[in-house]
Formats: sequence, C-alpha cells, structure tokens
Amino acid sequence: MNTIALADTLDAIATLIERGDFKGAEQRAQAALQFFPLEAEPWRLLAIAQLKAGKFDAALKALQRARTLAPRSVDVLCNLASLEIQSGKVDEARLTLEQALALAPDHIGALINLGRVRHHLGDYAGAVQCFEHRARLQPGQAEAWLDLANCRIAQFQWSSAEAHLQHALKLNPRSADAWYLIGYLHERSGRLAEAVAPYRTALDLRPNARTAHNLGLVLDQLGDWQGAARALEFSLQLDPNLAESLGQLTFAKRRLCDWNGLSALSARLTAAVAARTRGVAPFSFLIEDTTPALQLECARTFARQFHTASALSPGAVAIKADGAGDTPIRVGFVSSGFNQHATGLLVVEMIERLRDSPLHTLAFATTADDGTVMRRRLLAAFDEFHDIAQQPPGDIAMRIRAAQVDVLIDLDGYCMGSLPQLFALRPAPIQINWLAYPGSLGALWYDYLIADRFLIPEAQRAHYAEKIAWLPRCYQPTDTTRIIVEPPVREACGLPPRSSSAQAFVYCCFNNTWKFTPRSFALWMRILHAVPDSVLWLLEGPSGNGIGERLREAARQAGIDAQRIVFSPKLNHADYLARFRHADLFLDTNPYNAHTTASDAIYAGCPVLTRPGDTFASRVAGSLNYQLGIDELNAGSDDDYLRLAVELAQQPDRLAALRDKLADPVRRARLFDMRAYTRDFAQLLTQIVERARRGETATDISL
Repeated sequence: MNTIALADTLDAIATLIERGDFKGAEQRAQAALQFFPLEAEPWRLLAIAQLKAGKFDAALKALQRARTLAPRSVDVLCNLASLEIQSGKVDEARLTLEQALALAPDHIGALINLGRVRHHLGDYAGAVQCFEHRARLQPGQAEAWLDLANCRIAQFQWSSAEAHLQHALKLNPRSADAWYLIGYLHERSGRLAEAVAPYRTALDLRPNARTAHNLGLVLDQLGDWQGAARALEFSLQLDPNLAESLGQLTFAKRRLCDWNGLSALSARLTAAVAARTRGVAPFSFLIEDTTPALQLECARTFARQFHTASALSPGAVAIKADGAGDTPIRVGFVSSGFNQHATGLLVVEMIERLRDSPLHTLAFATTADDGTVMRRRLLAAFDEFHDIAQQPPGDIAMRIRAAQVDVLIDLDGYCMGSLPQLFALRPAPIQINWLAYPGSLGALWYDYLIADRFLIPEAQRAHYAEKIAWLPRCYQPTDTTRIIVEPPVREACGLPPRSSSAQAFVYCCFNNTWKFTPRSFALWMRILHAVPDSVLWLLEGPSGNGIGERLREAARQAGIDAQRIVFSPKLNHADYLARFRHADLFLDTNPYNAHTTASDAIYAGCPVLTRPGDTFASRVAGSLNYQLGIDELNAGSDDDYLRLAVELAQQPDRLAALRDKLADPVRRARLFDMRAYTRDFAQLLTQIVERARRGETATDISL
C-alpha cells in the first residue's frame, strides 16, 4: 500500500465508525495495520471502533500504541483521555489532557474535557480557566457559557453564573440545558420557588430524567409533596434505572402515606443498594425495613463519590493532632440546625454548659440566621460562632483549618442540608459523626461515631465503619430548661372530653409521616379496635397533600371510625410540648423511631411504647427508655407491642405507675441531668484527643 491507499483506507474506517459498523471498522483497521504497523492513525481508529464496541482493554492497548508512535498527536491524547475518563481514571485523564493542551492550547475538545475533569475533581478555578478560554474562542456558542456558568455555581458565585446563563439564552433561547442550569442555580442558592418554572421549561423543551428529579426535590422542599411524587414518577419513566429518583420517590410516597405500590418500590430500592448502585440517598434508605449491614453498604456506596475529589483537593491529607496536654481542645460543630430546629433544641443546653469545661467550642452554621430565640441562644452559647451559610465546601474547609480545630463534629451526617464533601476534605485531624444521622456514614474520613451501648448491640458492631466512642448514658442530650405549660382543654385540641367515657384513652404519635409504615398503622388500628373509645392523635401534614384523607381512609378500611384519627396542627414548640399532657401513651414507629420527639414526649411526662429492632434508627426510643429504667416499654415483638398498648389503656393503675416513674426526679436525672451528660461528653472528647496527641490511632473508646 502507498500513502494514497492509506488515506483511502483511513477514510473507509472512519465511515464505518460513523455508520455504527464497529465490527467492520475494527476488521478494516486491523487489516490496514498489517501494512502500516508504524502509523499511529490506524491504531487510533482501531481503538475508537473497539471503544464503541465496548472493548475497553483492547482500545486502551491500541491507544497506548498510537501514543508511542505519535506522542505529540493531540487527537490521540484526547481519545486516550476519553477512555481514561470512562474507565474511572480521572486524574490520569487530567494529566493526558493537560499534555494535549500544552501542544495545542486552543484545542476546543481538550479545553472542554479538561474543564469538565477539573470540575469533577473539585478544581473549580482550573476549570474556569479552561471554560473562559473556550468562551473567548467560541463566544457565539451557547454551550461555552453553560460550562462556565455551571462552574460558577459550584463556586457559589451566583451573580456571575446567572449572567453567563442569560448570555447563553440570548444565543439559544430554546436551550434545555440553559433552562435546567437556571433552575439548578436557583435551587442551589436557596431560591426554591424561582427554580420551578425554569425546570418545567427545560422539561418541556427536552424531557430529561435528571431535570424531572431535581424538580421533584424542589417541590418536595416547597411542601408540594404530591407534585414532587409526580415529578419523580416521570423521572423514573424516562430512566427506570435512576437510583436517585427511585429512592426519593419511595421517600415521597412514605411521606404522603400513599402506600399503593410502595412494597414494590421498596424492594427495587433494596435490590439497588445490595447491587451497590450509586445515587441512593442513605438517609431515605434508613426508613426501609432492612439491616445495619445493608445500611452501611448504602452509606459506603454514597461516600465513594467524594473519594477522588478529597484525595486531590488541597489540604485533603489528615493533619496530625498536636498540642501540649494543657492546650485547650478546640471542638468544632458543623450543622444546618443551629436555628429553631431539632438539632439546636437537643444541643443548646449542653453547649451552654460546655463553657464551664476545658473545651473551646466553635459553631460552623451552614444555614442563615432565622432570627429566632434559639439562634440567639446558640450564638451566646458557643465560644465562637461562624456563619458559613452559602459558602463553598473548599472555602469552609480552609476556614476550619485556620481556626485550628482539633475535633470536628458532623451534626448532620447525610440529613437534609448536610455537607459530606466538606468532611471529605479532612479540615480537622479528628472527625466525628454524632446525633442527627442515626447510623454509620461509611466514609474513611470519619474517625468516630458517638453512641451508647443500647443503640449499637455487640452483634451489630461490625456494621459501623467508624470507631465507636461510647457514652455511659443515652447518646442524646436535650434542653432541660424548657417549662411545660398547661395545654388548652381537650375539646380545643379535637380530643373527646375525659368525662364522656372512662375509656377516652388518647394514643398519640407526633412523628413525621414518613416514619409511618403500613405495618405500624395496621398495628395501631388493631389497638384502636381493642380499645373501642380510644383515639389516635397525629400531627397534621401540609395542606393540599391529602395525607389526612389517606390515613382516615386506611382507618375505614381497617374497620375503624375515621373520626377516631385526630390531627393536631403544627404548633410552636412550647404549645406542641404542652399537648403531651393530654396524651396517655405515645405509640412509636418502626423501623425508624421517634428520636427528638420521643425525648420531648418523655420530658413532658408521656410514656413512649416502642419496639427496638437491629438498626440504630430503630433503637433510639428504646435507648431513652433503657436509660430511665423503663424497659417494660421496649416491646420485643409486634404482638408484645399490641398487648402492652391495650393493657395500659385497660389498666389505669399500671399506666399511672409508669407516669409516676417518668416524674420521679431521681429516675429523670438518669436521662435529663445535662450537667452530668456534659461532663461525660467533655471527658470522652478529651480522651479521644489525648490519644491522638500521643500518636495513637483511633479505636473504640469509652469512659
């Protein structure tokens, strides 16, 4: 063959690839290599054909051969980088693309791919350099401004991102990608209501599963749970394998108490986690009736998305704990709940009392000031209070390092508003998972999980990735400065007056509706059937979502008068707490217990009947009862739960004795002595830091 013949052959191979005849292209390329084994281009085209056919190993070998023959070929380098990206070798792809751009600084494909790789790795400044260069070369291309805007969003530079997006829309008003990014910008910057219309416009222009998923998330946060479920269902219609939507739809249906088809969704979700499918949110999976082992698998799979970025980000290597023994230990707390929020309510008194300890406390609040009394109280409680709302994780990490934090406690885990990418950057030498997320975070960058012996039985210890820091009492603090006021009369709460019947027994469950399961609800209906004049008192969900109607219909289907399901509106905390005075017995949910709500009920004097399982989330209420020495309220089975609920309604003296136990100051001190709790907490953290300062590795530790 001569040079002309080679050119014709290369054109033929390229044509076969364009037509999708990858087998024919591969055969033609291999034939050409019999005559031109030292030409790089047949090797490159062979690799493309093999790559298109899914033969990744063969394609890699062919491209490596092409690179050897033509080390300065930008096309070869770009193809090799694409293969490295598909193979998960993202950092290798970055180096390959940087080499390509050194040879051809204006190569559009290399600029785009390197920018996206840098974005993926968290190098936003480097990505911006690529995208700005591309925009200068192609100012009339809308896509050039979209990549740049996406990077500015990652940097929390909202105004710049919006300007780039508006420019892209002028170039292409029907760009679905531009409208999607406008919705994403509003969502990320907290302008949720403004995100809805752009997402809907993007869906109208081009139906896309990811867009529908994000629309569902926004509607969920806005309280339109039915709209969220519809968007998520549409997302799964477009992509049945999108695990993020599968998990969120399952959660949305639980929240709506829409149990039609729920068991099938739950089975699909559990199978996805068992297959290590990426995208399932660990928090929503905690609600499924599963095992600690599978919950850990879900958390580990979720955490893997942050591994590469954390390894390559500046300062990602753990800092060695240092300092003299008399140096005050600086303890940072990161939370989205330093407002009128369950987390703030639980920790505020403990933080106040830590002022009398050797610890120096620092708050890192990821949400803006809500102007409440709780926020002001927390501001005064911490030794230092850092408002880091709407700041990029990398900037927050640098701020935490600058504050010389010894121990950083994650109060969010994988709950709403959490920042797992921040902890992946390792801003502190010791990092701890505590309180809000009831389970293991499954990530290498958490050293300890604070728990108690009831929460994590020895048989389940292996299913927690962190070392366990054991408190000698229940792991959960609370605010014992609260005063329980008198509630309005029963009739004003929608409850039957006590005088109307000797058996006007009030069962309550003020848990979030997503904790309700068909199994728990069926148990409650059996209890109401056995105690004819009793009622079940629940919290009312947001209007317009049909939750009350569904629950009352479920009661009717179980043969129970729907009016025996009583709903309480959402109230301010003091009025909500007072309502427990009218409740005779709190009926807990399973497999996700009442946590803060159980503590509230017990604090207000209402006994909590629960059925502990194997998972952390199913044992919190049991831990509270255990600490109080009221183990008889920790049922061992559904039958025991049913029997106890009925007997306590039928045996008022027995119930009165339980309530007397809850009122006993000595017994209450086991759970609500915050002076003792704070002392234990401070001593536990001190032991952890002293071990690190001696150069010892993390290990299970207890007082």
